[in-house]
Amino acid sequence: MGNWVQTWGQAHAALSFFYYPSCKKTFRLVIKSAVSGNALRIRFSNLYGKSEIKAGDVTAALCDEYGRFADSGFTAVTVNGSKHFTLKAGETIISDEIPFHAEAGSYFCISIYTESGDLSSGNLINNAQLITAKGNLTARRYIKNQPRIRDYVRKTASKILGMFLHKPIPLFETAELYNNEDAKAIAVFGDSISQQGFWTNEFEKRIAAEFPAKYSVINKSIMGNRILRDYSKRFICKGLFGASALNRLENNILIYPNTKYVVFALGTNDFLQYGTIVTPKSEKPSVEAICSAVQNITEQLHSKGIKVIVFTILYFGESMDCNKEKLSMLSEFNNWLRKNRNMFDGLYDQAELCKNPKKLYCTKKEFLGPDKLHPNTTGGKFIADNIDLNLFR
Repeated sequence: MGNWVQTWGQAHAALSFFYYPSCKKTFRLVIKSAVSGNALRIRFSNLYGKSEIKAGDVTAALCDEYGRFADSGFTAVTVNGSKHFTLKAGETIISDEIPFHAEAGSYFCISIYTESGDLSSGNLINNAQLITAKGNLTARRYIKNQPRIRDYVRKTASKILGMFLHKPIPLFETAELYNNEDAKAIAVFGDSISQQGFWTNEFEKRIAAEFPAKYSVINKSIMGNRILRDYSKRFICKGLFGASALNRLENNILIYPNTKYVVFALGTNDFLQYGTIVTPKSEKPSVEAICSAVQNITEQLHSKGIKVIVFTILYFGESMDCNKEKLSMLSEFNNWLRKNRNMFDGLYDQAELCKNPKKLYCTKKEFLGPDKLHPNTTGGKFIADNIDLNLFR
């Protein structure tokens, strides 16, 4: 008896400036599958969209890492029996199931042609390759990516802000395979520290090597995301930081029955954002309220049989938006997690592991990017390499 399991997925937020204006364009998503399957279904989302999207042809195909179809060609994907479908603002649609054989470790791609509508719901995530090109190229074996001006602006913004802003992936929400080997998903429920991929992608490699074909790692993280509150309406890029963890838990995690573990890595922005250009001082949280919310989320996950691995928050003592009050709250929250570790199925104290022994409440400089908040490649690999994989046995 088989089950549907996510082999790739993302949490949707409003793409804001990074959206794709209405155009006749093909979007090809190239995925490396961590699990095997003999059927495929795809979830498309316009959750944060403001306009109706008309989709033309959709195809799925085995391919190489560059999105070039294998010799077996492609399979047409339908929604309610039709090759064309419409996605209303705020709507999510699941495709029909199609026969599709994929082995763990192989690549496959999904190509969709959008006839009209602004694609403004998605995420900036980098664990899959997105190829974009004008015209309906869904049946073409190879597509050469056509950069847009916004991509150059995004790269410039990354340098100015000192953080990595990935190419946004719109419309796609999950790809699920029908698996007969009892494979499960590990969902990372986090913010930009996870969303940027510096530790999550390395963690995914370790999981695939240690538990081949058994687990997929699904990054359901959103930059700027908070546990208690949705994005602040004061922020110029409204919606980019997504709904709160409390409000997105159902749609991002609970509706997928084959999620076995959730890595909970949130809280940084609850403490760090208030009193900045993106969030007013009035949105200052209490540590007690955040702890209560984490307990609430953990209980909801446990009620579904999902195990919870919680991460302490990396120290941000040298971040531009830091102050003594925020550090005090961060320390209190981390200590609460440590004291209540029996509430969870595992605790990873990355804050203690990565701390700078010479500077209180700071992370080692060599582990952080230019903004002194987000891990760089060195820090990401260090974090991933020190996770005890016995937690996932």
